Amino acid sequence: MERSISELAHAAMKACEDLEGFSATETINAGSIRAEGRIRYRRPGKITLEYRTYEDPLAEFEEKFAGSELLPSELLGLQIVHDGRETWLHDIKRNVALRKLGRRLYSPLRFPDGIAEIDLMCHLTHDFLLRDEGEDEINGKKTRKIGLKPKTPERMSLFKDEIFPIKKAILSINAETLFPMRIVFYPSQRSPLYYIAGPSTAITINYKDMLLTVPDDAFFSFTPSEETRVFREEEMPQKDLADSLPFALPLDQITKRGYELYDKHGTMTADETGERAYALLSFTEKKSDNKRTSGLSLRVGNYLSPDMNRRHALLADSGKEIGLKGTEGRIVDRSALLKDEIPESVRRSMIELGWQQDEVYWFLLGEGVEKDDLISIASAIANKANQT
Repeated sequence: MERSISELAHAAMKACEDLEGFSATETINAGSIRAEGRIRYRRPGKITLEYRTYEDPLAEFEEKFAGSELLPSELLGLQIVHDGRETWLHDIKRNVALRKLGRRLYSPLRFPDGIAEIDLMCHLTHDFLLRDEGEDEINGKKTRKIGLKPKTPERMSLFKDEIFPIKKAILSINAETLFPMRIVFYPSQRSPLYYIAGPSTAITINYKDMLLTVPDDAFFSFTPSEETRVFREEEMPQKDLADSLPFALPLDQITKRGYELYDKHGTMTADETGERAYALLSFTEKKSDNKRTSGLSLRVGNYLSPDMNRRHALLADSGKEIGLKGTEGRIVDRSALLKDEIPESVRRSMIELGWQQDEVYWFLLGEGVEKDDLISIASAIANKANQT
């Protein structure tokens, strides 16, 4: 006899609670966004991921507008290993490994990333109103469909605040294994996905080629070979950052002009010797009313990350030469490159300057900053760096 929808939900919850790990091919579709990768998952929160396809027009726009850490094409060459605390990104072709804090899976859904995210199955009757949506067949497997609607948009208590960022969803559950083969949901306005995918766009997550055996724990630790070049990313206070980098960092030339380091921390990425490194620092303009009107980001290093390499190429191809008090640089108006894609009524100035001093590369990006002011700041940094 076929289970009722309540019986099915309780059985799926029990299966979810008992599941210690799995392997599968996961596909994410959200309008023009599509990504597919092979994943391994082991509780609590350990994941490996290798993208096979990755299409994201928004990432292409972000790269033109302000630059991106990694492009979709660059993600296809990575082995991603998250051990529950840190994430390793191993570029197999270049044999370069980058160690990052936290969970960094680079999903096209941004954050939350939706990778191996099946824990909603453990709370079906607690969090959602359920509806029988009939049957379906996916990849030759019979599935039962359960419609979900959050019981409340938000649940608050003294020690916990939960927000349910979906309007509705449909789960297609394998009738035998009770594993979710498809999750289709519509984000609410409280979700960033409402604006990324569109207000009426369904987001679909598919799983296929599942193995419900627990992957060996060895998959979730990364040990670089002796030939692998290893970099480690760290967040640190401004003073520690200046002391740790293998080159001078005259941040006073920015802060004395009314800008402050965001969250009073920057990000440094260095190799194991500490001789090669690069840093990312974001600054906001200090205002008495706390309203942000302009911002700066500085990328600097004696090693070019993929992001910095692309900035260097953009300035070489599309930039114009400019003098920075004795140092030659190049300047590009990024907002002008997108004049056909961003209405003039909402367009903000986005200008980038780049230059090289000895082995150190500098990239200063100004958002809402006047061109002359940005050149003045860059000239002051270049002049101070020359003196040190």
